[in-house]
Amino acid sequence: MHDPVDALAAAVARHAAARPHEVAFTALSYSGRTCTPSSLTFGELHSAAGSLAERLGATTNPGDRIAILCEHGLDYVVGFLACLYAARIAVPLFPVDTRRNTDRLAAVLGDADPVLSLVSPQHETRTAETGFALGRIMPVSIRTTSRAVAPTPVTGHPAYLQYTSGSTKSPAGVEVTHANLAAALNQLRAGMPAVRHKPMVNWLPFFHDMGLVFTLSLPLYTGVRAITLPPGEFAKRPIRWLRACGDYGAGATASPNFGLTLAVSGTSADERAELDLSEIDLLLNGSEPVRAEALAIFTKTFAPHGFRHAAHTAGYGLAEATLPVTFGVADLPPTAVEFDRTHLAAGRTVLAQAPGGIALVGCGSAAGQQVCLVHPTRGVEVGRGEVGEIWVRGPNVCAGYFRKPRDTADTFGARLPGRSGTWLRTGDLGFFHDGQLYIAGRLKDMIVVAGRNHYPADIEATAGDAAPELRTGHLAAFGVDDGARETLVLVAELDDPLADPDEVGRRIRSAITSAHDIVPAEVVLVERGQIPKTSSGKIRRGDCRARYRTDELIRIAAAPTA
Repeated sequence: MHDPVDALAAAVARHAAARPHEVAFTALSYSGRTCTPSSLTFGELHSAAGSLAERLGATTNPGDRIAILCEHGLDYVVGFLACLYAARIAVPLFPVDTRRNTDRLAAVLGDADPVLSLVSPQHETRTAETGFALGRIMPVSIRTTSRAVAPTPVTGHPAYLQYTSGSTKSPAGVEVTHANLAAALNQLRAGMPAVRHKPMVNWLPFFHDMGLVFTLSLPLYTGVRAITLPPGEFAKRPIRWLRACGDYGAGATASPNFGLTLAVSGTSADERAELDLSEIDLLLNGSEPVRAEALAIFTKTFAPHGFRHAAHTAGYGLAEATLPVTFGVADLPPTAVEFDRTHLAAGRTVLAQAPGGIALVGCGSAAGQQVCLVHPTRGVEVGRGEVGEIWVRGPNVCAGYFRKPRDTADTFGARLPGRSGTWLRTGDLGFFHDGQLYIAGRLKDMIVVAGRNHYPADIEATAGDAAPELRTGHLAAFGVDDGARETLVLVAELDDPLADPDEVGRRIRSAITSAHDIVPAEVVLVERGQIPKTSSGKIRRGDCRARYRTDELIRIAAAPTA
């Protein structure tokens, strides 16, 4: 019996043997309005990954970490695959850029302590000059040879470390095993037929869990063609993503809420005129939370170009579970339900009987694991119709955090009375309704004022609806404890330079007070780019609170304090 090799590496090797001349991965680059594709066939990808794996094997040992600091494109794909082929621990990151993210990158590299860093050839000198803990620097030169190099049998070490989008001061690297990755890919392949038959077009960053698993790994695993464009190029001109979907006949793609919103606001009718999105069967959205309004507006805008509302597929996942936990059923429209806000704040799920409820989108059912809802302090399963912390157990749940035994025990080692084994505590609150999981919010983000719970995302949605002058998706509601009580603060980026900041602030305060029966202690309007977000577009409310406390926010104006 042969020793097992990584499932993704083995899949690429099989595709290379069966279909060596078929295109596996295409990376799009842009210069002005000119789009240039660069591609590798399965045969070329297998050869390039094997060749680089030989170099890695000759200069590193099992258990060594290898940081991937390549640009978004074919260098990154080959670098990640080479780590799997060589059975070395990959650390998917992003290129060194002295203008941004330096604190986060330095903290992660210090924690991972790589012995070697893979970079795109043109970045070798720039990377070496940073002084970060990089180990040896090796440029990724894509070499193909006639001699095939088979993947190395896996060891007991993780396949890669997935660093979460948390505080830069305490990076946490999730240890994803080869078995975890295989389980996640099988769950996605089984539950999403579209990823098995048609090309996949995506712009999500490879260093993020959804980008690495859904965008990079899944198409290579299933054998469909993958087309990728850099996230920055999507942000500059969102039409590029949509045109690529049409040009390549994409059956599956993905975007969080802010990407859907940007695709609507950042494209013109003239740009959209020639679009054909009729082949899209799946548009995966794993935002926190998924917004019914964002889905509806996207459909309204692009339905004339062939997009079907049923293609929207809401999902829930996290890095600690490799990626998937739940997702919707293919070919069924997403389900949006309004729940009574007061009951939900008290931990009960009751349908809204009048306008003004909180609209939530169902995130489907379990993708191949067990999901339980647990009282966060009592540690027992909650009753039907109650909100609880989401606990997960399954083959895709990871082993723990790199070199963090206490955090690993707290997060991955939970025990549930009447249930076997250990469980992952996600820190997310949710409930079941009609067989689907609905996400209520983050446990650590819950705002408690005068003994009542308030979900920040709900408050942020109210503020956004009351003030269209705000930048969509760039609001942060959080509680601030002054030692005597907790109060509500809302920070929002103002997007209209002609708006009266004081009037906008008063309107927000009035809307929140009316809808939630809570008076904000302060509404802070700030310049664009002030609210910290994760790589997947989620608001980092804790970091925003810290910036508020230390008065680091660049304010435009603030409504009078209560």
